[in-house]
Amino acid sequence: MMSRKKLQDNLKILNYELLGKLSPKSKEYFYEKLTKNLNTVFDFAFSAIYIIDKWSNSYKLVSSSTDVLNSQVDIPVEKSSIVKEVPQGIRIDTIPFYPTEGPIGIMVYGINPNQQSIVDNEITLIIKEELERILSITYQASISIASEQKHQLLYETINKFLVLTNKTDILIEIISSIQSIYPNYDVNLLLSQDHDNSLNLPIKTIQLSDQTVSSQAYLTGEVQIEIQVEKKDTCIYAPLKGHQGVYGVLQIIVPNMLKLQDEDLDLITKFSNTAGLAIESVTLYQDSNHLVSDLRLINDLTHQLNSHLQLTEITRLIRDQIEQICHPDEIGFIYNKQGNGTHQYDVIDGSTNFFGTLKGHGFIRDAAREVLERKEAIFSGDYHAGGGKIPYRSLMIFPMENAGLINGFLVALSHETYAFTFDHFKLLQSIIHHSTLAFINAILAEKLQKAASTDYLTQLFSRSYLDEKINEHMAKGEMGTLILFDIDNFKQVNDKYGHYVGDEVIKQVANIIIQNIEEQDIAARWGGEELAIYLPNTDLNTGVQLARSINTEVENFTDPNVTLSAGVSNWSNDVEDTARNFFIRADKALYEAKSYGKNCVVKYSFKEQVIDS
Repeated sequence: MMSRKKLQDNLKILNYELLGKLSPKSKEYFYEKLTKNLNTVFDFAFSAIYIIDKWSNSYKLVSSSTDVLNSQVDIPVEKSSIVKEVPQGIRIDTIPFYPTEGPIGIMVYGINPNQQSIVDNEITLIIKEELERILSITYQASISIASEQKHQLLYETINKFLVLTNKTDILIEIISSIQSIYPNYDVNLLLSQDHDNSLNLPIKTIQLSDQTVSSQAYLTGEVQIEIQVEKKDTCIYAPLKGHQGVYGVLQIIVPNMLKLQDEDLDLITKFSNTAGLAIESVTLYQDSNHLVSDLRLINDLTHQLNSHLQLTEITRLIRDQIEQICHPDEIGFIYNKQGNGTHQYDVIDGSTNFFGTLKGHGFIRDAAREVLERKEAIFSGDYHAGGGKIPYRSLMIFPMENAGLINGFLVALSHETYAFTFDHFKLLQSIIHHSTLAFINAILAEKLQKAASTDYLTQLFSRSYLDEKINEHMAKGEMGTLILFDIDNFKQVNDKYGHYVGDEVIKQVANIIIQNIEEQDIAARWGGEELAIYLPNTDLNTGVQLARSINTEVENFTDPNVTLSAGVSNWSNDVEDTARNFFIRADKALYEAKSYGKNCVVKYSFKEQVIDS
């Protein structure tokens, strides 16, 4: 038999040749050649290599050689099968073998030509020493190859991050990339910002607490390691860190049977930093796009508001924008009528119906008090004020402040909790800030217009305003009716009670008229003790009925008691007509009513004059 040194040298030579032919994909070739080399050097009839899994205490046959084996030799187990026991061989369990990581060893089983297993201690020692040496070399080579592959994947991931402009795509790439680098590890993303829950990705919102390791990683910006004793796992918490802050934590769970290398920890740190920068970059990109979009919206809105719009047009424009941005259930435009140190509030047309209800009025009162106290916008995602008196949970209130005064406020409400985002709040706050001056100017313009077109004593419209509206309607409408009233014997009221009482009588009649007309009707002071009502799109008989109803109320509810004479006329686009002729017919009807004994109604159509007392 050869000397120990000769056997060892022969085995080394063959194994060196094997190492020269080794490639990253030659694992099976490597084990097969090892068994053949053992057969050649030690003249084995049969040799086999088994992988030992220490955790499951099982053995897997990975290679066998029967080149010099006669047909009478029994192979212990089939290749790649897993067994609990194999014949006694040489156990090498101190080195993780190529290219597997973890607490796994290797065992060699050999049979000499006499079909006896290895029993020579000298041969056993030679095989053990040489296999430990060559497995160590191949293992280090595998680590180098795996490290190179991981860094290549990291490089490819960085290149992908550079071209992505959507946060969702970044999150998907982070998870898929780390899973491709470490397929045996579990991965979770713990994020500090909103994310799409419908993605079905391992993403959670980080719960910040001084007690958790993930919170420490987030707050300190340093990688944290936690050993989970019960699960026998190692948790790595790598912060997703950018230049301006930390955006979340990458949680990697390493099974305890797999050994965590320092190089892996370094690579995970580099990966998480790269991912953090990618999230920051795409967040800033999206924020800048949103900012540009918001600025464009505000700029366009400001141009429209500066085009001398009426108040109804302004409220419609702002309401449309709010509905597009955050889809509230209720929108209210509330104006503060300040005077004599008190605050009274008007609900501006364009507000939703809730603000015209009793609950809505109560809410306006409470909201106004809170806005005046805080003097700032209010944002709540779970509104409980008022003991649940209103069925709304999400709330935004924006004061309309100008020249240091709060002239009113805008309210947006939703039944759902947290229906509005903080981005909605900031955008609407900017919109209201830029539109407040337009609101105030439009309200003041309406007040001035109303003052110019309103009779001071009765608060009815002026004669000139009535003439203007009748002319406008005759140009585009289909028909209309005019009622002229004259207070009977009004000079006697002035002579008997004085002009002050006479003025009070006129105001009483005006109030009765206002209470009997519709929103679209126009009541005006025609002159002196004469009052008028124009009824757009109303026929002559309906006008007569309204005149009789008003006459009856005036006769019964004025003090001192007075009566009215009324003349009613109409026009229709079926017949050529003018506003002047329309007025003349109504005036003639009123004259006839006075001449027929007063306290009666006369209607004057195109072809006939009818007395209706």
